[in-house]
Amino acid sequence: MNAVGRVSSGSLLTALIFAITSFQFALSMTIPALPAVIDGLGGDAGAIGLAQALFAMAGALATVFLPLSDRFGRRNYLVGALVMGALGALLCALAVEPGLFAVGRFLQGVGVVAIPLSNILTHQYLPPARFGRALGLLSMVNLGVSGADALLAGWLADTYGHRVVFWIMLIGQVVAVVTVARLLPADMPDPARRPDWTGMIILAFGIVSLLTGISNVGTWGWDSPWTLGTLVGGLALLAVFVAIEKRVTRPLIQVSHLRSRRTWPLLLVPIFAMGGLFGLTIFVLPLYGQDSTVGLGLSALEFAALVSVPSSVLNCIFAPIAGGIALRVGWRRLLLVGLVGMTVCMAVLAVFLPVLWVVIICSAGASALFFGLSGTAANGLAVLLSPKESSSFLPAMMSCAFSIGAALGISLAVSVLSGLGGGTQPAFTGTVGVLAGMSVLALLAGTLVPDPGSRETDPGSRETGPGSRETDLGIEQSEPLGKDAPHHS
Repeated sequence: MNAVGRVSSGSLLTALIFAITSFQFALSMTIPALPAVIDGLGGDAGAIGLAQALFAMAGALATVFLPLSDRFGRRNYLVGALVMGALGALLCALAVEPGLFAVGRFLQGVGVVAIPLSNILTHQYLPPARFGRALGLLSMVNLGVSGADALLAGWLADTYGHRVVFWIMLIGQVVAVVTVARLLPADMPDPARRPDWTGMIILAFGIVSLLTGISNVGTWGWDSPWTLGTLVGGLALLAVFVAIEKRVTRPLIQVSHLRSRRTWPLLLVPIFAMGGLFGLTIFVLPLYGQDSTVGLGLSALEFAALVSVPSSVLNCIFAPIAGGIALRVGWRRLLLVGLVGMTVCMAVLAVFLPVLWVVIICSAGASALFFGLSGTAANGLAVLLSPKESSSFLPAMMSCAFSIGAALGISLAVSVLSGLGGGTQPAFTGTVGVLAGMSVLALLAGTLVPDPGSRETDPGSRETGPGSRETDLGIEQSEPLGKDAPHHS
């Protein structure tokens, strides 16, 4: 990918911060406003839960097509995603029933591509010594700089209703579109990179089918023909995708990469960890925390101040630390430390859910330890372990895995909570226990992730090409963009 113009590190990070912030608003500002959304759109918690799952599903689909950014330009792809997010915020603000709201949330979910694209662009334009610190900074922004957005959303939802929250998201999206379009350099189209349209479309339909079945389990039931049909159909499409990728000249994904330990264990980490944390923080805790019958009885503002803000503050502390010390302590070690801490917090929370101070400490701890430490490490590992011939492969797959995990966790939480009797204390406790079990699976997967400096490499991964060099981690890396030099990735 060739850059038409040059960009300073300040302009690069400014544009990426605005892009990530616009998506982070769409994610975090919805959480404290969720009960207000349910009340304002007809009181159907299942339908709003489905809309949240569609938000995650859209992110998975957008990352499936992320290789198109190599062909048509990363700036163009990012701007297009931000425009779709702005349209989604507009639809959510105008929606008077769950259907239109779900469409809006789906469009907003496309903005998740700002995260993998930011990781790729910082690695492309910044020298290795600055990459870790920049990744920590962007992770901090993605996790909410201080929780002020969640606090504001809670106050607005209590005072004016949920619609004003989405109008603010729309403003943020528009600002991000203008900033990215003006500050990021244009990418020169590369005609040699012909998209694997067949592979992308089949993979997209397979993921949609799987996530549709998972997202509707709470409504259809696990034994429903619709659930079984979508799950089996999705798995069949994924099998077809693998068969096709083995035969095409320019595959979307090298199947050999998926079999490598440099890929599949790392992808399982966010699937299970995001499943546990998103089911907890995006669905269960907002409902339990604001339930005046069996829950904690907090208002939207109180929930944001006591639960959402502490998580964001800790994220702000942990993410820059992770990015700054990663080269000294190791990306893999950071990943495992965060996963162990998250698992402990989730287990304690499942046992002491009715205790407010335990909810505050453990929810904030679980969120910060994964998103701040393990999430930052996972994104760094995705860049460092991605095969040399496709720098966007593993970051795209990682972002897709985050989205799949989010959809899985929300859908599982909805299904388990409904199956255990809905809004009762045993139902809430049992649901948190199931989500804690997912964190254990994430930890087990994390132990299998190789260190980037290990000798295990994919075939041909140690070859270098013109304008490239091998780092001390054994990963090929493009030369940083100099003041007057063109860049090739």
